[in-house]
Amino acid sequence: MKKLLFSIVLVLVLSSCAWSSGHRVGVLEKLGVTAENFKRYAVASNDIFVSSHKEKPEFSFYKSMTDMLMALEAGKVDEILLPQPSAEYILALHPEYSIECTIILRHAKALLAFGFKAGNEELRNAFNDALKGMKKDGSLWLLKGKYIDSRNTAMCNEDNLMATPSIDPADPVPVVFKKFEGAREITVAVTGDLPPLDYIAPDGKPEGFNAAILAEICGRLGLNVKLVNIDSGARAAMLSSGRADVVFWFEYRRGNNGNYDIPEGVIISEPYYEIDMFFHLSK
Repeated sequence: MKKLLFSIVLVLVLSSCAWSSGHRVGVLEKLGVTAENFKRYAVASNDIFVSSHKEKPEFSFYKSMTDMLMALEAGKVDEILLPQPSAEYILALHPEYSIECTIILRHAKALLAFGFKAGNEELRNAFNDALKGMKKDGSLWLLKGKYIDSRNTAMCNEDNLMATPSIDPADPVPVVFKKFEGAREITVAVTGDLPPLDYIAPDGKPEGFNAAILAEICGRLGLNVKLVNIDSGARAAMLSSGRADVVFWFEYRRGNNGNYDIPEGVIISEPYYEIDMFFHLSK
């Protein structure tokens, strides 16, 4: 019943919201390597996504969620663009925000994966094997349920069809990394900018779905993990310089025409989560 109601809400949102010329929208840099790339594939035409946009907006790009939220608060942008799980998380954290527009990807895909330096195929392949095992035994879907579905569920009721999601951002879901005596340690770069997917708590401890996937994989492979916090734009540089062995990667694919978010020198694991809905939030 909730899924049916949510579908009805989605149709209403898609048919009702519209942009005016010059509308300013904030975007995290991880959603496109460059502004040119983002504009090329994110607002090109309806063969990429279905939305209610009437005019192409003016995009502003930010290195972190904090910077983007500050821009929204200061009125430097009218809306911010986020994938559904993160948008619902921010809505719970900021009840004064609202959903202005919904985008549904059609022929394109937004995916979560792991990035590695080209030449490190051995580690990439080991991650792929672990992910395959997690899909086969169901542990991947259990982690999704624990870290995303149970915390980010849009609630519908008679008074408010698109009510605040039933999530408490102040209620952390900790991730525990096993320690293996004498085992190899890998350095993993984390942006922390897409809660509850990619998140670092104020005390520096990793939380969220990505960290949980990483902990499970490294537990299966017998690897120790060292996490380092970076800006999203530094992902490729961290790999190419050897300062990180792995980074969390947010990528776009459009049909069979390749990936828009993989620079030269970076190889990507098989994806472990797909996002097909984005929200525009306003204050």
